Amino acid sequence: MIINQNKQIFILILFFTLFHVTLTIDNKINDDEEEKLLFSWEHFRHGPRNPYTQINKTTWIDFIGVQWNNEGELSALGLRSHYLLGVATKKRYENFLSKSFDINEIFIISSDVNRTIMSAMSNLQGIYRNYTTPNLTINQIDNAKIKGLNSTYEQKINQKIEELKKSYIEDGISIMPIHLFSRVGLQFLLNGDNYCPGVIKFRNEIENQEEVKKIVKEFTDYTNATFGQYIFEFMNVSSEKTPDYLYLNNNLNYICDTFIADYFHGIYMPHIIRTGIDMDKFYHHCLNYSIIDGYYISYGLPPTNLSYLTSSPVFRTIFNYMDRRIKYFEENNPDKVDPSSPKFVIYSGHDSTVAGIDVFLKSVFDIQYDKPEYTTSQLVELWHNKSGYFVKYLYNQKEKGTYELNYFKEKVNQNILPEDEINEICGVDDGKKVIDTIKKQNIFKKVFIIIIAMVIISFALLVSVTILKKYDMKN
Repeated sequence: MIINQNKQIFILILFFTLFHVTLTIDNKINDDEEEKLLFSWEHFRHGPRNPYTQINKTTWIDFIGVQWNNEGELSALGLRSHYLLGVATKKRYENFLSKSFDINEIFIISSDVNRTIMSAMSNLQGIYRNYTTPNLTINQIDNAKIKGLNSTYEQKINQKIEELKKSYIEDGISIMPIHLFSRVGLQFLLNGDNYCPGVIKFRNEIENQEEVKKIVKEFTDYTNATFGQYIFEFMNVSSEKTPDYLYLNNNLNYICDTFIADYFHGIYMPHIIRTGIDMDKFYHHCLNYSIIDGYYISYGLPPTNLSYLTSSPVFRTIFNYMDRRIKYFEENNPDKVDPSSPKFVIYSGHDSTVAGIDVFLKSVFDIQYDKPEYTTSQLVELWHNKSGYFVKYLYNQKEKGTYELNYFKEKVNQNILPEDEINEICGVDDGKKVIDTIKKQNIFKKVFIIIIAMVIISFALLVSVTILKKYDMKN
């Protein structure tokens, strides 16, 4: 009897244990199911490019001796790397983005530079690869032909029309708009004095920082001691005549920029190899220099307010988009999209813009950054679950931190600069005044032209009346 009772107790315990485990698993699954991605912002650096330092403008040969077609432009390798990043992005957002490009769903911003524009274009082809936008009707297919051209034109396009069938363009290709920001528009390049003249004062401050001078000197000393003999040889410079060669005219930056581009593109460099230098070590050494150049020389140590300046419009814009997506979510319409509230925004920038965000996030959240190599990607995502809204930050799609939304916004807003202060630093108000002045001048010109025209017409009428009166008097 006791044994039977023990069996029953054991079965009951086992049953409740299994029930509890099942309930826990179900709750975990439900929690996961209730996690919903509402918005994502991606900021990436352009892909691999040609070097742009000290290239002979006549021969397009860099000072390492490699032949290029231009300077600083995105290469075929750069196009491929961004296409692959787009493929990875699509994988991450497979259930978030539509299968085909939707102009209401995604907004793309780029700096006005060929390599960033082309990177964005290639990246988008990776996201929307092998998909086409809506098919055309028979009527539309016929109307797409350019009217009024001769029969030769029709012969040239007939075969292609057959190949396209109902697709509006080649299968697997989508056409997507890329928006360029300007000085008085979307200000996402405030680290350069072309967009913000006021940054010159930050540059001067950084140049006088003893810590930055110390780091640059220590790195240059180490370069000289470790790789100096090889550099002097492949640069054909006399170490006796110019012992301080690496310290002059930003030469170390020129050498590293060009070497990184040549090495990354897998170009054979026999005259460098024969010096006996360890190519891999020198490549990674130059990448380390990119940290010094992109972070310390650009933003200071400790960081100046320049990183806060460059990050301010970016995060303000991100929060504006997030607020719109939250509004739709709370209205039980989370999938609604329109051009003013896209689900996904892409910003195609540079190592300097990536570094600015890195320095800002390190300062505010102690997020450690990596070297901003070609095609580096930063993601800021807005999520919702039972606990509320939260933000994920990812670097090259690796999670670096998760923060409750209000906490994240509060910390960021405590550090970004007010718009009025940015306008004052960058002279944006002055720019607007100039534009307003030009508009007023145009109005005055139009009024002046109208007055002159009226005077001429009045004079012509007066002359006509006088002539007619004389004619009447004669008759």
